[in-house]
Amino acid sequence: MAIKNKFNRIWNSPTIMTWLSYFTKSASLLLVTPFILKNFDANEIVVWYLFAAIISMNGIADLGFRNTFVRLFSFALGGAIDIDEIKSFDKSKSDKEENWDLIEKLFSHMKFIYIWLSVFLLIAFLLIGYFSLNKPISNLSNPYEAWIGWGVISVSIIFEFYGKIYINYLEGLNQIALVRRIESFFRLFTILLCSFVLIFRPSLLNLSIAISVGYYLNFIRNFLLARKVSEGKIKAFKKRNFELPFFKKIWKPAWKTGVSGLLSSGLTNLSSLLYAQIGDTNLVASYLVAVRILTEIRNVSNAPFYSKIPLLSRTRAEGDETKFLKIASDGMRKSHIFYVLGIILTGLFFEYFLKFIGSDLKFVSGGLWILMCCAFYAHRYGALHIQLYLTSNHIISHIADGVSGVIFIVSAYLLIPLIGIYSIPTAMLIGYLGFYCWYSAYYSLKLLNMKFFEFEKNISLLPISIFILYTILHLFVI
Repeated sequence: MAIKNKFNRIWNSPTIMTWLSYFTKSASLLLVTPFILKNFDANEIVVWYLFAAIISMNGIADLGFRNTFVRLFSFALGGAIDIDEIKSFDKSKSDKEENWDLIEKLFSHMKFIYIWLSVFLLIAFLLIGYFSLNKPISNLSNPYEAWIGWGVISVSIIFEFYGKIYINYLEGLNQIALVRRIESFFRLFTILLCSFVLIFRPSLLNLSIAISVGYYLNFIRNFLLARKVSEGKIKAFKKRNFELPFFKKIWKPAWKTGVSGLLSSGLTNLSSLLYAQIGDTNLVASYLVAVRILTEIRNVSNAPFYSKIPLLSRTRAEGDETKFLKIASDGMRKSHIFYVLGIILTGLFFEYFLKFIGSDLKFVSGGLWILMCCAFYAHRYGALHIQLYLTSNHIISHIADGVSGVIFIVSAYLLIPLIGIYSIPTAMLIGYLGFYCWYSAYYSLKLLNMKFFEFEKNISLLPISIFILYTILHLFVI
């Protein structure tokens, strides 16, 4: 019985299941990436990772609605009477009962919004794809096949994007463990399909088709899961009339979150697209691979905290400050530790991994790798504090990302003629340390009524110290 109970805790753990999902996604680095690096030439590698960079920007087309709806569903699940800001742990704003009337109303408005967002995304993909891929694809021996592949992916991603209405609903109801568990199996199937294609019929078009199959399956999976949870209540949801005052309450935090996404991940991906237009092909390929690796490390390390965001939002709606602080502190501490472990292992062994698989690709230099790690670390430090504060539904991320984004652009413009590719992570670091990190921490610590060292001494001090030690050893000893 004890073993069964332990298994059930693991099976239903949001953090462990999120890790499982991220690990299966990251498994593509071990299963798919080696075949890409081995079977594709440098030009094809650049085009494929530009595909990935553009696809990852579909979250920007979301305009901040995804995170907003997840948070609002969580509020309603915690008994919130309305969807206004929750600036204090006030138990009087919740009736403690799940507010299904509010959930139904939110879902109806979400469907309306996402239909129009999907149309917007399709147009954006066609325009961005043409202007950013035209030059790199022209360097291929078979450019037409690459364009067809991009078209196939673009259509499939629209279906997957609209399917976010079901993921938003599931995550808002704190069905994180269920979603991530099933997602892991589907993702593993897609990875195996891509690996099969790259072994027996390697080409950009065939790989694009394999990825697209995964996107269609994601849509079907999310639809069926949403109809399963909470006794299938979603099947009885009625279509509610669109109410402009209610939409404004959704739009107010959403657009700020959308601007934040555009100025954070958007700028990172945009810098990759721009560098691909002017940089040496081999250097661009190395840089894009390093960005992909750091993105996966960031995603995996975020799991202990991000998997608890719906629960944190619900806890805020319930007004339980002690429970809120415990959940947040534990998640942030683990997130820092796993990020540092990830970059250390990659820095030590990825070069050997490339040699082992017989790839001609050279990994980025030690100095560039450390700069990129520092930039990503600075951003995710601020992002954890931003997400903590966003549980109040008072959005400040657009200011944090907006100011740091301007600093990044100005810094990159000034540094590119001096240090080339090093200017991108350096400019990112200047923007994050110059504003993003301290601004985000200021608001989240103000929310908790805690001082900086009082909070951080048990959360980030140890992992940051280990990272500094690794940096010194990596640059001057190893």
